[in-house]
Amino acid sequence: MGFNLMSLLSIFSHFFLDFYVSFFNPLGPFIIQKFPIEIRILTSFLALSSAIASLLQIFFGFFFDRVKYTKSLLFTMYVLEAIGVSLIGISTNFWMFISAVFVVRIANSAFHPLGASMAGEVGGRSVAFFSIAGTIGAALGPVFISLYVSHFPIESLWVVSLPAFILASFLLRLNIPNRTVHNSKFDLREVAKLLPILLVVTVRSFLMSVVHAYTPIYVTKIRSYSISLSGLLITSGMIAGVFANYLGVILMEKIGAKKQDLAAFIGMGLAICWLISSKSVLPIFISFVLFDFFGFLLMSANVVQAQKILPNRKALASSVAMGFAWSLGDFIATGYNSVFGNDVVLSLGLAIPVAFVASIYFGIVQKFDTK
Repeated sequence: MGFNLMSLLSIFSHFFLDFYVSFFNPLGPFIIQKFPIEIRILTSFLALSSAIASLLQIFFGFFFDRVKYTKSLLFTMYVLEAIGVSLIGISTNFWMFISAVFVVRIANSAFHPLGASMAGEVGGRSVAFFSIAGTIGAALGPVFISLYVSHFPIESLWVVSLPAFILASFLLRLNIPNRTVHNSKFDLREVAKLLPILLVVTVRSFLMSVVHAYTPIYVTKIRSYSISLSGLLITSGMIAGVFANYLGVILMEKIGAKKQDLAAFIGMGLAICWLISSKSVLPIFISFVLFDFFGFLLMSANVVQAQKILPNRKALASSVAMGFAWSLGDFIATGYNSVFGNDVVLSLGLAIPVAFVASIYFGIVQKFDTK
């Protein structure tokens, strides 16, 4: 499989932009201390910001399938994320922090259908590398930001955003080719073909939102470990997701979506069981890493499935399989967190039956399959 400039740029940009957007959950314990708020307030707003930003992906995907000017779009996304990260550092209250989070997440949300369509011009394996790059960026971000705020004042986060401004300027000097666009009439029936994938990603998104929001708090508040350790934990899980992303595409081609869904959701459920019953560092790490491995097993595969179903609308298909479904999962997580959020163990425990029911429905009951 070959790569062109556009696919390579999409892969690098996914790594870089997802690195920034992964800062928020690891900062949870720090923000609770800096702006005295309830746990459920923070987790609910983090889920809500992610949900709203992800929901916008379907509009970005519809728009980007008709706009070929890749360079200016990428430049804007780099600059907005850099501005948002800088604003986090100078936030003087919780609402200013949340506003900064929204800026970063909306810019990141806009990038995903654009980047996936850029990668999709080469083929399915390129999409897998695109997802892997984002996973690596998201893996390194938590441990980086945890260590950073442990050693430097958060007000200096503008320093961390400088590389994004520099790279944005560099993008303007590149001769980036325009993407292939399709101006065929929009047909809602086409999007309806993606409904089975939409449901899978929604449930997976809900489970990952809950576990990723509460695990840092579980580690620091319930088990009394440091914020640096919780950041390393999330990074370890995301690194496992790097391998799972690529394996997921290969596995889907060999065994089909149904068997893959069955294995993934059962694995996620069992991993959560182990996580909340763990008291020492090693089993906590192993269980969380396994959870992320099974969750990321579906990520690239879902996008490849969607692009195969709508080959002439890669940005739109990607936005449904990523952002729109992610937003639905995060909206559900927002309501879930607002009800159960102050009880960390209960919030994690109630996600277990959701994973097992999903494994039965998607792996056995549902008729849709893809190879």
